[in-house]
Amino acid sequence: MRISKALEVFLAEKKISGFTQKTLSFYHDSAGALVRFVQEAEGDVDVDALQEWIAPFFLAAQERGTTNTTRHTYWRGIKTFTRFLHAEGYTKEAIRLPKVVSSQTTVRPLSTDQIRAVLSAFDTSTFRGLRNQTLVRLLFDSGLRLQEACGVTTLDVDLQEGYILVRHGKGQKERSVPFSKRTRKALWTYLKQRERYARPQYRELFITEEGTPFSARGVQMMFKRLRKRVQMEGIRLSPHTARHSFALHYIEAGGDPFSLQRILGHSTQAMTARYVNMARANVKSQHEKFSVGNDL
Repeated sequence: MRISKALEVFLAEKKISGFTQKTLSFYHDSAGALVRFVQEAEGDVDVDALQEWIAPFFLAAQERGTTNTTRHTYWRGIKTFTRFLHAEGYTKEAIRLPKVVSSQTTVRPLSTDQIRAVLSAFDTSTFRGLRNQTLVRLLFDSGLRLQEACGVTTLDVDLQEGYILVRHGKGQKERSVPFSKRTRKALWTYLKQRERYARPQYRELFITEEGTPFSARGVQMMFKRLRKRVQMEGIRLSPHTARHSFALHYIEAGGDPFSLQRILGHSTQAMTARYVNMARANVKSQHEKFSVGNDL
């Protein structure tokens, strides 16, 4: 099988398996980068010839000055692609990849005071301001991903029990995500205003003033404007920052890693363990500042 056809089959299998468009784009960009690299140099070679192109591909990426994070992104996609080829019998031997370690970036969550400052930056006398504040409050209170928050419908919100039904990832797996009493009150207030703008054909929880769904792109632009109003040194305010902030505060307040894993929708404990380690580091920092041992 030629590498172009192999990539086509691989992407088709992922699409049929229910992977999101975002994940499909990731594989198209990462595994596709290897295929395009080979095609430009040698043409549409047979998949059994891929092994000899692995090292030149990563060497060329390094010589172009790509970051370690970018090369690790390529590595992740290519690893899944090459494993698929061998598992399906398209390559005689398993394709070996060099070890590419991802750079560990420091997560900079917001403090409670900073979160309060963010929430106070909205003019809730307008529908747009009320919607934006409610959305941001929900992100900080639930740890939802951007796409998950945009996909929530009014039918998914249980104000009485304080849960939101979220669909995510491959096969649109479902999980129930709790929210606090204050967020419940904020959602109730927003939903009353939403009735004035909603169009019956749209069920999305967060909508525009025209009654159409508030898109992920729209939320990103809102955060961009918010960053200009609430300038915080060393912190990039974003939906993902809100997710990190929720997770770290959850652990520091005594929440257990297993329930956090279910709330965040992580398939493994690896990412949750990172928050546990961060919380320990924060505790150590606070101990050094305030322990009576420093005065003995």
